[in-house]
Amino acid sequence: MLTSKLEIAQARIREHWYPGFAWLVNDSAPWAPLKKPLAEATLALLSTCGLYRMDTQVPFDAWNDLGDPSFREINVDTPPDRLRIAHAHYDHKHIAQDADVSLPITYFNQLVHQGVISRLYPWAYSFMGFLPAPHRLMAETAPQVAHRLAADGVDAAFLTPC
Repeated sequence: MLTSKLEIAQARIREHWYPGFAWLVNDSAPWAPLKKPLAEATLALLSTCGLYRMDTQVPFDAWNDLGDPSFREINVDTPPDRLRIAHAHYDHKHIAQDADVSLPITYFNQLVHQGVISRLYPWAYSFMGFLPAPHRLMAETAPQVAHRLAADGVDAAFLTPC
């Protein structure tokens, strides 16, 4: 069941971008509890803010009416001034002031140093969150990233939505 805010957003998306848009409800995802204490866990960062590395990566197709279901892999040691945003569906002013709003690398490194988490995975994954037709993301892109994370022993992921 959609809240009134989601119904309004759905109507706006249908009117302006994609007439066939409907929210997908995922009621089949299994609960996956953390199998070890957080202090022993490796965490990965994921973002739907459309971040990419301006000196080595192609931007997301931010003006595509159906979004861009691809991802960008960004090393967590990347200087913030090398990151750019390719996403036309939210206000970027807070990220411009503090890149950690979209990809909280500084804060998670502090958690590692404090012993709260064991390790920050060295690669963050960036997506463009506007996807009125998310089928390719769900069938291809997300499983590809999930397999990479699992193969590299990542225990949990922290998603920053934009």
